[in-house]
Amino acid sequence: MIMKYYVILLIFLIMRCNLQIVLFLLLSIGYAQPKLNIQLGSGFYSPNLIGMDSDSNSTIPKSNFLSNNLLLNWGIRYQIYPNIRAGYTQSHSIHLGKVGSSTYFRNIAYRSFSFETFYYAKERIEVNFTLAPMLNKGSISLTSKSEVQDLNTLLTSYKDGSTIKLKSGGTMTKTWIGFASHIGLRYYISNLTSIEAKAGYYLSSYKETNWKLEGQKVTGPKMKIGKLPVLQLNAVFGL
Repeated sequence: MIMKYYVILLIFLIMRCNLQIVLFLLLSIGYAQPKLNIQLGSGFYSPNLIGMDSDSNSTIPKSNFLSNNLLLNWGIRYQIYPNIRAGYTQSHSIHLGKVGSSTYFRNIAYRSFSFETFYYAKERIEVNFTLAPMLNKGSISLTSKSEVQDLNTLLTSYKDGSTIKLKSGGTMTKTWIGFASHIGLRYYISNLTSIEAKAGYYLSSYKETNWKLEGQKVTGPKMKIGKLPVLQLNAVFGL
């Protein structure tokens, strides 16, 4: 029924309006995604992770391209105006490994509140521009499992006989503000699915002081991440 009314409207517009206006409406309806969409993908950048990579800190587990240069992206955006979207996105740089018998986990989360303008350059091609204030977070954790003799003694008194290993360790964290800007190109496979490439910068106010560990302020790694070129490739799904 909806398609029937759409065809009637299209015929009416062709008869009464300029053909260019009709083509514009066709493109915007045919290839624009629903107002709400999610993105999943990856990014690439080249930070100077002083103190967070194995080249500058021998205590850190061996790092490589995946831990130093790869970003894992996810986000959600909503169209608030015909050519404007607002959203929230995260890009994560993750490093896993062992320090002695402890498990090492590091995550740098670039978190942005984005505002995006866009227009359709061709039939299935969208060009977009993004500005985004950021509230980033870094975390480093070391955890290990070990037996607690007093707990095993207690379990033995209950005729249990189990030997339990409990997790111990700590996590140091820090948040800092930043700003991101991108220019992107999106190709619509359908009105629900598209592929998007973006290029831009992360600007960061990071300093190594005032990390927090168990409520105490400590000094963290001397990363140099003030201005970072970033490339992203995402799949975008309309909801």
